[in-house]
Amino acid sequence: MAAFPSPCLRGYLLTLLLLQLHGLHADPGPGAAAPFDVVGPPEPILALVGMDAELPCHLPANLSAAPLEMRWLREPEALALLVHRAGNTQDAEQLAQYRGRVVLVLDGLAQGRVALRIRGVQASDDGEYRCSFRREDGPGQGEARVRLRVAALGSDPHIHVDIQDNGETRLECTSVGWYPEPQVQWRTPTGETFSSTSESRHPDGEGLFTVAASVAIRDPAVNNVSCCIQNVLLGQEKEADISIPAPFFPRLIPWVVAVAVTSVVLGVLTIGFMFFTWRLYKERSRRRKGEFSSTEKLLKELKWKKAALHAVDVTLDPDTAHPHLFLHEDSKSVRLEDARQKLPEKPERFDSWPCVLGREAFTSGRHYWEVEVGDRTDWAIGVCREDVMKKGFDPMTPKNGFWAVELYGNGYWALTPLRTPLPLAGPPRRVGIFLDYDSGDVAFYNMMDGSHIYTFSKASFSGPLRPFFCLWSSGKKPLTICPVTGGLEEVTVEAEAKDPAKEIPLSPLGEDTASGDTDTLHSKLISTQANQGTP
Repeated sequence: MAAFPSPCLRGYLLTLLLLQLHGLHADPGPGAAAPFDVVGPPEPILALVGMDAELPCHLPANLSAAPLEMRWLREPEALALLVHRAGNTQDAEQLAQYRGRVVLVLDGLAQGRVALRIRGVQASDDGEYRCSFRREDGPGQGEARVRLRVAALGSDPHIHVDIQDNGETRLECTSVGWYPEPQVQWRTPTGETFSSTSESRHPDGEGLFTVAASVAIRDPAVNNVSCCIQNVLLGQEKEADISIPAPFFPRLIPWVVAVAVTSVVLGVLTIGFMFFTWRLYKERSRRRKGEFSSTEKLLKELKWKKAALHAVDVTLDPDTAHPHLFLHEDSKSVRLEDARQKLPEKPERFDSWPCVLGREAFTSGRHYWEVEVGDRTDWAIGVCREDVMKKGFDPMTPKNGFWAVELYGNGYWALTPLRTPLPLAGPPRRVGIFLDYDSGDVAFYNMMDGSHIYTFSKASFSGPLRPFFCLWSSGKKPLTICPVTGGLEEVTVEAEAKDPAKEIPLSPLGEDTASGDTDTLHSKLISTQANQGTP
């Protein structure tokens, strides 16, 4: 009769077999890639819509990231946002929608620290990313995952009141621009909360949610209600409250009706009297101001013409142009192409930001030029110090020597440290730039309607300043420096056509004028000498 091994012996043999199998799988064998650790942030990265976000990764302390190929991928499709190999970004392997929006921060490259910077975060950027490193000169690779959480705090809630015939009060609370989907809660002054009878959340074209919530109030004791909309991710909320009007009862006491009717009649008479007085006042004001309206209109026009006194002929400096920027033969226009030119490496050439400077350098005085931006969807223009950092991705802020405005992501921005949004009435197809070096001012104007865009005031300039131009995406439409306009013509202001003595002759800028009212008008805008005017 055969003898079976004991239970202890069988367990020992099974354990030994499992260890041998694990050893076979764990041994990569000669020539296999030796993985190394890549560490990402332990917690998700939180970013607000419209701001910039940095997704960090770092290698072990004794391993430099310089000789490694770096890839940033968007999960779960593993789409390439950025590929960095042999010291350069591989544009051909990058998704088109991320060009100009993502850059690699290489400040700690030798220490194994890198980060992906996403400019102008959008709601669609919310998700998981993967940073992958691979040796270019031998086996070895590693990767880590980074979670980006995007949030947006929407507008202040607006409450609409609708009183039904049955005495029921319906409230509707609306708000726009939230991400992710917010929570809505109704409250009373005593702290009592209740849910909405209906809610809807719809994303707009940018992925931000519009919220609408309604509730029915049947209790006449409830006379004050607030609508609270919460962004759980940010831990912030916005609240609006409203007082519910008392219900109207169809059976009223006769004397109450008489008082109400009398009050209405008196109110109508009072409003009529006030309206008549207001019309009389407006008519007299119109007559008093009529004689000055044409003068004020001309003063605004002369303020623009005065800027032409300081017009300069600006041209582009090819020695500073990024290799992806192509300059026209007249050095007045520039466009961004996907192809990279083979240009000699120079200290003054931009190698990361797609920028170019003007040849002209200003160390004093006032200077004015105009740039035709047309219907391009992204650009940045202004002035910068001649010695700004041209290698790497130094932020374009006044602290780093840049005073500029830009169109990016369907919005206009002043490049301040936190980027200031610019609410413009219409797209400026041509932008005027006025530099007053001695006063420390850089002003931008929409030359389509003469409106002011933005002014950097009281800056402390040191050293030469040069015109600055930048493009974020490729295309056939260039940025073009406009030619310098000609001289000014003599204009006559008619303050009141009925009285010839009130006509005010204005000479072209730079000529002497007569004494009297004409001198007073001139002194507020321009000097009688062309080289002494101030804006």
